[in-house]
Amino acid sequence: MNTYLLIGTFLLFGAAIFFKFNSTRTADNWNIPKNKISTLQKIDSQQQRTLKLVVTYDYGETLETISENTTPEIIQDLMESINWNVFHIVQLEDKNGNALHVSGSLEEDGLASGYVTENDHLLKSVPPTSVEEMTTILIDFLESENNWRKKYKYE
Repeated sequence: MNTYLLIGTFLLFGAAIFFKFNSTRTADNWNIPKNKISTLQKIDSQQQRTLKLVVTYDYGETLETISENTTPEIIQDLMESINWNVFHIVQLEDKNGNALHVSGSLEEDGLASGYVTENDHLLKSVPPTSVEEMTTILIDFLESENNWRKKYKYE
């Protein structure tokens, strides 16, 4: 009988130690001030990917880099300033050469969007129908490639 009590006591003691050392760490038990955590979260949410914005026109004859560190405002301004009655390609590129482009014209060519990697060239399943939609696609890609992938279908 004493053996069972001794084993039970050791098991309870062992379980208590196990749970104490394997508990989930939080900001409170890491001694990180709450105001510093909220500051870090704000900084993280404000960070954007560094993507280059390029525009091509004259059916590929002219290529112009607009920004090496693109912001949503730059995309918005560029898209509003382009004469979309004439064919243009607007592209966001990352440092690995992966790129998302919106292209076409409102007149005869129609609009399209594509995603290019080293191994693939995928087109948006349902082409964009307006400059506003193309602008949204670019801004969504700039802000989060993961969210962009969930929102749009490219094949």
